[in-house]
Amino acid sequence: MTLDLPTDQADREFHQRSQEYSEAIQKALEIFKSENDPSKESEWEDAGERDEVKLYKKTNPENPAEVPIVKGVAIIENATPSEVLATIQLPGMRKKWDPRFDEGFQLERYSSKSFLFYSVMKSPSYFIWARDIVGVQENQIKKDGDEIVVIQTSVSADQYVDEAGSYSKSRTRATLDVSCWQLVKDGENCKVEYVVKIHLNGALPTSIVSTIATETPMCVARARDVYYTAGHAPYEVGSTTSDKEPLTNTLYAEFVDGDGTEATSGEKAWKAYYLAQGADKFSIRFDGRRMYSSGAQISVTGEAASDVKAEVDEATSTVNVEVAEEAKGKKFSLALTPK
Repeated sequence: MTLDLPTDQADREFHQRSQEYSEAIQKALEIFKSENDPSKESEWEDAGERDEVKLYKKTNPENPAEVPIVKGVAIIENATPSEVLATIQLPGMRKKWDPRFDEGFQLERYSSKSFLFYSVMKSPSYFIWARDIVGVQENQIKKDGDEIVVIQTSVSADQYVDEAGSYSKSRTRATLDVSCWQLVKDGENCKVEYVVKIHLNGALPTSIVSTIATETPMCVARARDVYYTAGHAPYEVGSTTSDKEPLTNTLYAEFVDGDGTEATSGEKAWKAYYLAQGADKFSIRFDGRRMYSSGAQISVTGEAASDVKAEVDEATSTVNVEVAEEAKGKKFSLALTPK
């Protein structure tokens, strides 16, 4: 039995993504493209519209009792793909818009746009085990950030958590064929499509399957509403507007809200951990209208702290970071908190 989840975020390193994981991402992307092929649009069953989200589903004729493939489509006004990504990606933000999400862990980091993860979904009933997923994610940046595709799919990582480890926590391992967020600039707005194909495995009542099939695509509406009311988490500009890898390695990022609820208790802060590779300049964008409406302050800690300068520009809601050559090979972290 293995259940070995990383706890020390400052002790992160980059890993080489295996061929197996790269092939899994490619397969998931092909599933998404096939399911979302415009020429196959008639295969989607119109499931109506709720809260300005168009809902669709595809039921498996060979097993109509399983969760169908689902899709939610909506427009998020006055938002960029980068801002929407910063609303949906970090576990601390996901807890705000996904009622099924319990907790998530980054197991390995491969680049600023790809990592291995472990996530746990809440049990829908006292008599039903929670589900968990081990998967790999990749963010694909296209058209200078005007389109971002976020792909997740299941893989094995028994060195961190095997199925016996899941069983020891009363969890059933789910199989995620594909989860894909497609974020596309649409004038001043962002068009969002969210497609999910998942096998929850194990016996589930029909009522639970129906509820999950409805709730999953409605995450688009909840994420949109979080963006409207709470704003987006800070994000590194270069990582969401270019497919090139930044010089300074992003090892890990997290967000805690501190709004007093059980899901987001703690100090409100965005924190990111880095490995310097030499002299570099980069910027971090934050939401100065909502999340940091009272202003923001930045702190630098870690081995390379004396070789890193970070300044907040309130006028542009930006943190400008300058890394000196002397920082090469050293780690540092940034923490952005409200004033």
